[in-house]
Amino acid sequence: MDINDLTQKFTQKVKQLSKDTAEEVQKLNRIRQLNGKVNDARKQIEQIYSEIGKKFYELHKDSAPEGFEELVRTISDRTVEIGQLKEQLREVKGVVLCENCNTEVSADERFCPNCGSKMPEPVEEAEAEDEASVVIDAEDVTENVKEAAADATENVKEAAADATENVKEAAADVTENVKEAAADTAENVKETAEDLAEKAMEKAQDVAEGAKEVAGNAAEELKEAAEQLKEDIGKMF
Repeated sequence: MDINDLTQKFTQKVKQLSKDTAEEVQKLNRIRQLNGKVNDARKQIEQIYSEIGKKFYELHKDSAPEGFEELVRTISDRTVEIGQLKEQLREVKGVVLCENCNTEVSADERFCPNCGSKMPEPVEEAEAEDEASVVIDAEDVTENVKEAAADATENVKEAAADATENVKEAAADVTENVKEAAADTAENVKETAEDLAEKAMEKAQDVAEGAKEVAGNAAEELKEAAEQLKEDIGKMF
């Protein structure tokens, strides 16, 4: 074997090692892509599980199968509670639901701004009148009016004091809730960003580590091939 044959053999070895290295890097990228698809498929399964649970409840909410009674009852109770809370919210906001499209409409509106349906007329409580005529002493009426006025004044004072206290408590609660919500949101965003950054770093490190290992193996093989070439050339001379 002459020097040209040795050189050609060494060149072929280098080309083969380069090809193997490129294939290993492609393999690592393919593994990363497949892992991403596995995670996407798992998320889709979780979503389907949720949809199955919802459909199961709709089918069996009136007669739950054995072993599911407590779960179905809890969902029903929470659904009723949510409806009651939403009704209270609408009362506080001064709105009603359109019977045609379920849009929240101001209680003062006569037509739904979304679909144009006519809103029901507000029900006014009729004052009950006593048809029987009663003769009342003027002095008793005056005294009763005074007592009623005094009671009303006291009740107004108490109501005003209670309302002021309730407003203070509500404002404090709202402020605290806003602070907690803002803190929770910031913390969640921070944790999510940190998790994503950590996962991205881990994937990058995995790919880099794999590529580093492949490159190291290729370098070692090239070194051995060069040593062999050197030895072969030495034997020739």
